[in-house]
Amino acid sequence: HIFKTIVIITTMSHTNTTKVDALLEEYALSNQLLSDGEPVRCVAVHSSSFSSSSIPSTTAADGSVELLSGSQGGIISHFIVSSPHDDSSQKKPAAATASSAATSSEALAAALNIQPGGPATRHPHQITAILSSSSITSANGKSSLAMPKVYITGCKDGIIRVMDGLTHELQRTLEGHSNAVTSLAWILPPSNADQLPWLVSGSWDGTARIWDISTWTCLATLPGHENTVSVAGLPPKDETKRRRVATASAGVAQGNVIRGHSVRIWTLTPESNSVRCELAAQTSDDHAGPIRDICYDFDTDAIYTCSNDGTVKVRSVEDGTCLETLAFPTGEAPMLLSLGVVGSLAGNSKAVVAGAEDGNVIVWDISNNRSGSNGGNGGVQIIPHPGCVWSVTPFVDPNNNNNNDNHYSSNAHTDFLTTCHDGHIRHFTRHPSLLAPPTVLASFQQSVEAHR
Repeated sequence: HIFKTIVIITTMSHTNTTKVDALLEEYALSNQLLSDGEPVRCVAVHSSSFSSSSIPSTTAADGSVELLSGSQGGIISHFIVSSPHDDSSQKKPAAATASSAATSSEALAAALNIQPGGPATRHPHQITAILSSSSITSANGKSSLAMPKVYITGCKDGIIRVMDGLTHELQRTLEGHSNAVTSLAWILPPSNADQLPWLVSGSWDGTARIWDISTWTCLATLPGHENTVSVAGLPPKDETKRRRVATASAGVAQGNVIRGHSVRIWTLTPESNSVRCELAAQTSDDHAGPIRDICYDFDTDAIYTCSNDGTVKVRSVEDGTCLETLAFPTGEAPMLLSLGVVGSLAGNSKAVVAGAEDGNVIVWDISNNRSGSNGGNGGVQIIPHPGCVWSVTPFVDPNNNNNNDNHYSSNAHTDFLTTCHDGHIRHFTRHPSLLAPPTVLASFQQSVEAHR
């Protein structure tokens, strides 16, 4: 339905931030990008290192970052923006048309290609999850070199689509779920194994499925969940062939109360053409409402869940039990739909970020030098948006992965992205050199006030 390329010009004073920044106390807007105008349900950071003479010029140039978004209208949008932590950030991203030549030398251009792969990228229903192969890192931050150049989408029609990471064409579909696929994650192999990660998908059908990405076949189904399933890959517990995954369920209605929402830890053992799945631990009903999202963070070695009850729970990676609760600081708590963990403990920049249905983003500072992480008012920031915040995603720049054991020792990964019902993707930062100009900040504030 729509084929066009737009160049968005955002005036910014970007400087070399590969050096250690003195971070701001709170997050502020860095950039906002409009996709196809439909509510944006999900976003993924994609690798910008795929450039080749055989690939069209819509591919990102060196020093640029690609963003992929999925909308409520079933449309994929592909952005190319200058890397936020690249010392050549004044360099323009590769543009799909000559119209980008109109950009000024002091502007940061973001090339937008709607439906970059043509008609095959238009989904029949809303795109509810998107995952790039460039997001795969091991515990020490080293990228998997054998990964195929792809990205994966989950859709309300229950079909998983594998898209070519270079041409954006549809490679294949993965069928098996009987309802919407709303959660996608990678399951890492043991570090001493010459194996590819597995894909895990969570669905409204009450199951999670494990997929072999070398053959694109389903290895196993994790059944028995209470309605919608969210998924998170966990690091292997040891150097055996076994892998691990965490799942979270939304629960079932019993009168006016939702019960049975659970976090499960699974052990996955490869067998010939299949996987033996064993439930290692289960924790139920410690939230006061449905669990809406789950993630794992290497730096803190913990699982995080968010819920309609307005809280985030920090959990043991061994059995899923709650170690700490992060609460909404004041007033009626909103329903939390998505969460992510950003920053580093070593850099005193660790934070948990959650997006809420009421249009707020809540940031809990859990770094070593801040107070209030147990749900008090200290160390909590609320960022209003002009509509429901469907997802929050750590902005991990693939160009700034140092590929060493000190992956979490710097503050290069403190930023995050939000997707909003107003059709925008927004980038938030604590780096002073990446702040949006006053005109963009004013526009954002006006849209928030109009929504309220």
